[in-house]
Amino acid sequence: MKISVFGAGYVGLVTAACFAEVGHHVVCCDKDAMKIDSLRTGKVPFFEPGLSELVTSGVKGGRLEFTSDVAVATASARVAVLAVGTPSNDDGSTDLRQIHAAAREIRGHVQQPLTVLVKSTVPVGTNAMLSAIFAGKSVNVVSNPEFLREGSAVADGLKPDRIIVGARTNADRELIRELYEPFARNHEKLMFMTPESAELVKYGANSMLATRISFMNELAEYASRIGADIEDVRRGMGADPRIGSSYLYPGIGFGGSCFPKDLRSLEHQLLEHQIEPKIITSVIARNERQIELVVDAVLDAVKSQAKPVVVMWGVSFKPNTDDVREAPALKVAQRLLERGVQVRAADPIVTQAQIDAVLGKGRVSLIESEMKAAEGADVLVLVTEWRQYRSPDFEELRALMRGSTLIDGRNQWSRRQVNAAGFTYVGIGRS
Repeated sequence: MKISVFGAGYVGLVTAACFAEVGHHVVCCDKDAMKIDSLRTGKVPFFEPGLSELVTSGVKGGRLEFTSDVAVATASARVAVLAVGTPSNDDGSTDLRQIHAAAREIRGHVQQPLTVLVKSTVPVGTNAMLSAIFAGKSVNVVSNPEFLREGSAVADGLKPDRIIVGARTNADRELIRELYEPFARNHEKLMFMTPESAELVKYGANSMLATRISFMNELAEYASRIGADIEDVRRGMGADPRIGSSYLYPGIGFGGSCFPKDLRSLEHQLLEHQIEPKIITSVIARNERQIELVVDAVLDAVKSQAKPVVVMWGVSFKPNTDDVREAPALKVAQRLLERGVQVRAADPIVTQAQIDAVLGKGRVSLIESEMKAAEGADVLVLVTEWRQYRSPDFEELRALMRGSTLIDGRNQWSRRQVNAAGFTYVGIGRS
């Protein structure tokens, strides 16, 4: 099937590469001509395990092409995938200007029956608004939210656990069934519903996962007050099959491009319908509190130092990605800088330029080696649970550092091992 994907960002590029991998002919379109030229050579503009290889395979096989020309992308497509950005406005609502602009451009070049597949995360009712833009054309709009997890997006794209489809006609349902047939051969993964339900599924799923995290973080703060260990509590709760263990891990808090943005958007949508978003608002507030708790722990540990130095291990919001959007590490760093604390960082993927773009040039130094970054530091904070940070040589680390406090922001380390090396261990909700 001939497919066009509009938007060569995270969602669009992964979607395009996965469709091409199973044999569809895909043209990926983006306004950024430099990005398109780079992608034609197989160079991916962000880090995602396995994606570069998938793009290169598609390009070499002639199944994946790139263009910045909307007319070329639309010319012979049977399906057009909308995967452009939908950032937050200042009030938390979703900025739909990019998706509306893309729809209007596509409309101007439609010459044949076309099904527009909306992958971008959009508020409930967007499908209907886009359908109005395409009125008078042989175009149907289908809602098909993505569920790609950064760090494992290629696996999620090639082996989805469910495929949510909001379609209004039987013809579109059959077309989508054909489109996704290579991904659903082992068992039926397609779930058909109204576009409004499909749009809400995305917000509901992300908000539920974020709620689990914030709930565990709230329990963790209580556990630390009463002498309980949240890791024991987590295991006990997760053993209940009605609850399960996923997203029950307390920590510094969630970040990234999805959870914070989607929570704010859903909060705004509920308020627009005169529904008080008590749970969503509390989840957002709890997540912000986690940052302050870590900052407070750092400040308490360095209160006797005239010129305190803190090192953070991990800058990206999660492992296996270079994404620093809403990254807890940068929020912690900003608050520490405001209080006069010198901050260094180590991360295997994130660049100095990415940090500077958020915090300002020269404010936080990125040091390639995590052990070198720790030299002379008063406090070390584990922020992102990269594998290479799981089992450091604590005795070597103690010899390198000036201070003796380790803040385990992801509960990855053994208190016994940390204490045996002469450190004070501070975990999240650990007695």
